[in-house]
Amino acid sequence: MKRILLALMLSVLCVLMSYPLLCAAPTPQEDTDRDLAFEQAILDRLGKIDPDAVPLFDQATLAMDRGDAAGLATARTGFERVLTLAPDFSDALRRLSYVEIELGELDAAVEHARRAYAVDASPYNALAAARALLTAEKEEDASEALTMAREAVKGLPDDFATNWVLLFAGIVNDEMEAVRQADRKLLEIAPNHPFPHYIAGLLAADNEKWETAEQELLQARDLGMPADEIQGINDKYNIAGQARTARLTRQALRVLGYVVVGWLAGMALLFLLGLLLSALTLAAVKRPPRGEAFRIGAGERIVRGLYSVVIGLTSAYFYLSLPVLAAIVIIGAGGFIWLMLRSGRVNLYLLAVVGLAGFYTVAAIVWSIFTRLREGEPGRLLPRDESPRLWATAEEIAGRVGTRPVDAIYVTPGVEIAVTERGGALRKLRGQGQRCLIVGLGALPGMTQAEFSAILAHEYGHFSNRDTAGGNLAQQVQASMRHMAYRLANRGLARWYNPAWLFVNGFNRVFLRVTLGASRLQEILADRYAAVAYGVRNFADGLTRIVRLDLAFDAQVNREVKLATAAGRELHNLYVLPPLEVPGEREALDKRLNEIMSRPTSPYDSHPAVSERIRLLQPLQGRYDVGGEQAPVWGLFDNPDALQAEMTALVQKNVAANQAQERAARAAFHRRLAAESVPEVQPYQEALAAAIESGDLAAEAEALQDVGGIYGERGLPQRALTYYQLALESYLERNDREGERVARFNLAEVFKTLGQSKDAEEQLCQVVALDEAISSPDLDEDRRELAEIQA
Repeated sequence: MKRILLALMLSVLCVLMSYPLLCAAPTPQEDTDRDLAFEQAILDRLGKIDPDAVPLFDQATLAMDRGDAAGLATARTGFERVLTLAPDFSDALRRLSYVEIELGELDAAVEHARRAYAVDASPYNALAAARALLTAEKEEDASEALTMAREAVKGLPDDFATNWVLLFAGIVNDEMEAVRQADRKLLEIAPNHPFPHYIAGLLAADNEKWETAEQELLQARDLGMPADEIQGINDKYNIAGQARTARLTRQALRVLGYVVVGWLAGMALLFLLGLLLSALTLAAVKRPPRGEAFRIGAGERIVRGLYSVVIGLTSAYFYLSLPVLAAIVIIGAGGFIWLMLRSGRVNLYLLAVVGLAGFYTVAAIVWSIFTRLREGEPGRLLPRDESPRLWATAEEIAGRVGTRPVDAIYVTPGVEIAVTERGGALRKLRGQGQRCLIVGLGALPGMTQAEFSAILAHEYGHFSNRDTAGGNLAQQVQASMRHMAYRLANRGLARWYNPAWLFVNGFNRVFLRVTLGASRLQEILADRYAAVAYGVRNFADGLTRIVRLDLAFDAQVNREVKLATAAGRELHNLYVLPPLEVPGEREALDKRLNEIMSRPTSPYDSHPAVSERIRLLQPLQGRYDVGGEQAPVWGLFDNPDALQAEMTALVQKNVAANQAQERAARAAFHRRLAAESVPEVQPYQEALAAAIESGDLAAEAEALQDVGGIYGERGLPQRALTYYQLALESYLERNDREGERVARFNLAEVFKTLGQSKDAEEQLCQVVALDEAISSPDLDEDRRELAEIQA
């Protein structure tokens, strides 16, 4: 759009200014103070043709230089007489065209200039042709004028008049590259001439370089360009306003650039601080404690203090970064939309996508600020009167460690022993928060009271070190980051080109590097409390037992859930389940345990590796070797069976809720398929959906078989295969051998239809084996069919 407006404006300028300017413009070297050598060369060439023509040419040139009407008339007559004596003498033809331009005889001027160039294609003759064609102002000659002007510039690149003509030839032809080329040269040759600066300003405005445009136009005015002309252009295109906006934008982008660079540098600095603190932590914890009661040494106190400061700075840095991040997203999305609109090629779909992506990203950033931590009940409250021995043990351990005992004990179904402090940040900082002990019953099978006491002493060590008093800010930052990441992922904006997603990923790594280093230090220091209070061996054995139970308990519970679901019964007591005896399960468990026990600590671990924790306690082995009570920890509970049954029922409730939700989703899926299926299969798929909803696994398997059979009869073997495979899985889960035999036979038939003989043979081999195991009457027939395929 700007290009069109500029071309129109330059065309008007050409009409208004080109004729007088072209006429007033000096010709090249030949007419600039009349270079005598140049003139003599012309006269010498003419003398060789006809000596009598030399004085005529000289007199005609002098008359032309006077520039008045009489002189121009004399010059025309003189050059005509020269051409009579020396026909097609190009210098006479060229100067005759100059005279005819001044006399307004433009057709003759064009004819003589063309003849001059035809005789001698010199840059002077090309320039004369270009001047004559431009002055004649015939549209059909415009392209030829541009060609002649370019030829002239090739031979006379540093000549003012030549570049002047090229400039106007470019304007007339709307050839902006020629205009730019000529204007650049004119600014170099004649920096104090106003018109090149004027054109430079217009060209800069056309390219939306508003500050340059304003500067060039003002310089043109100062050098003599009419002020009203400059003001008119400025008013028409609001160049001053655009330049002011460009300056402000440039300054804002520069400031934003500095902010972004400083922001990234800050993140890098925090990351390096995390690395440094990790190294300091390792050095500090390698020094064993002195004395019978463990106390934090000066080195540990310094590192803990540094961690507190850095975590506070990192947390504040997160929230200070959010306005910068929002600005980057807004500028990025807005700039993309602006560029699209300016280009004139608007893709409405892309416009909407970018706009919505920017909006939802900024919304995710804003909402993350308002994310708040919510404290819920960590488990089932265990009052003192239900297990007074457990409460007494907890208080005894607190006294031995030298800290205030817990105010509440909670039990949960899982494998965990932990402490937490509830209440506001100020209450925690004043030491008035509610101290809570969380005991997961899944961690207790096989554990002795001595091991439990050591583990609990470790947890009390966190209270003694005030580890739970100041974690709200770090937890709040983590919650905000999770909330932002979830919103971005939920909207499909978790992409590498989204600045918010890059920030969440990058800052999360920095934050974890810092906070988890502090967490590892807290764990190592708490380990020492346990070792000093109840012995290295008790703590190491208890820690190893929890690691193993964390793996075994999950595997045992998952197996029990599958068995109970297949049998349609309630879960057995989860805390007295038999050990894993299925071939491969125990081996896999031992392998996983060995991997955990031997792996090194990662910078992103909240706890040091188990092997490292035990290794760091080895120097204390001889000094702190406490035997302790080896009776089972269950003895600390007055009614462990009731608690186990209660936690098992809670797991049963959760499993039932999850299974019901899964069944509802599967039933809805099959009903949707029923609506899209052939009429014959719809009743069977409805029956399948009903069986799934009711949880009747036998009816579900039969319905799967029926749907597969209908699809097979309809000549849709792939769909039949899918349903037969689902039926087989159901029979295998319930250990239904007869159902498995039928499903495998049906699969073999489908594989035969598909021409997959190997798969059919494999299924029939399984069918024959099942026939033999359950004494099926179909054994002989199935053997014959297998033999046919094998043949």
